[in-house]
Amino acid sequence: MSKQYLMNTTTLKSVFKAVYGMPIASYMKEYRMKLASNMLLQEDKSISELAAAVGYKSQSKFTSAFRDIFQILPTAYQEQVSYTNALANA
Repeated sequence: MSKQYLMNTTTLKSVFKAVYGMPIASYMKEYRMKLASNMLLQEDKSISELAAAVGYKSQSKFTSAFRDIFQILPTAYQEQVSYTNALANA
């Protein structure tokens, strides 16, 4: 990003954190996990396929990142939301 915006890396990190309130890596992790959570509910993909779709080479690292953000495993999240939706539609 620093090359794209012709900005020193340190300056970019400082400005990004000042604007968004978190480091770039944390922002990207949160963004990717929100995308994954939506995909879990809308697409019929395995966890490893989902991990790859949001840029993770390792399913275990993806699962760990998901749990860091949502405090629940991706499979449990999927089951919980599916169960809640089933109750709402009953």
